[in-house]
Amino acid sequence: MGELHPPVVHFAIALTIMGIIFDIAGFILKKESLKNAGFWTFIVGVLAVWGAAITGHGAEEVVEHLIEGTAAEELLETHEEIGEFLPWIFTILGLLRVYLFFKEKGSLFILYLIAGIVAVGIIGYQGRIGGKMVYEYGVGVKR
Repeated sequence: MGELHPPVVHFAIALTIMGIIFDIAGFILKKESLKNAGFWTFIVGVLAVWGAAITGHGAEEVVEHLIEGTAAEELLETHEEIGEFLPWIFTILGLLRVYLFFKEKGSLFILYLIAGIVAVGIIGYQGRIGGKMVYEYGVGVKR
């Protein structure tokens, strides 16, 4: 299961970011087609975030004992802590987005966009930590 984490997490990052970008573009340009693209992209991204969390637990089990006592261990702990609450944040945002799909409220849509930007910023930060573990410490890389 841990080997699935890298590809799944890249989908989670890309889909959630693109969903928010489509929604921002749709809001600014007043294009329903972009908002529809944002809706579907973001919702699939929320599912991918859950997939990343589940596969992340599998990946952690594989590497945890290998990095014990190293600098990478602290990064893994931070990465894991963010991964514990991030799926819930995206689920709440996803539910809000479903509501907005059927009953769009201007000010509530703006709140969703702001919260979405913050959430994708957090997922980007978590991805940066994951990248640092791999590229600087070789976590999960066969030697």
